[in-house]
Amino acid sequence: MHENKNIRCDVCNCTYHDSSDHCSAQEISVGPGYANSSNDTVCNTFKCKNCK
Repeated sequence: MHENKNIRCDVCNCTYHDSSDHCSAQEISVGPGYANSSNDTVCNTFKCKNCK
């Protein structure tokens, strides 16, 4: 997996979270486009690591 050292990730149950708290996804998508603050945003790349 690829480590994006400039993208910090604290979501331990995401498939792309690595042991050094970075994102290992090839690319990320954040939305929605109408967000007005960081509280309104969502990482659309999130993929649950241990979900059924």
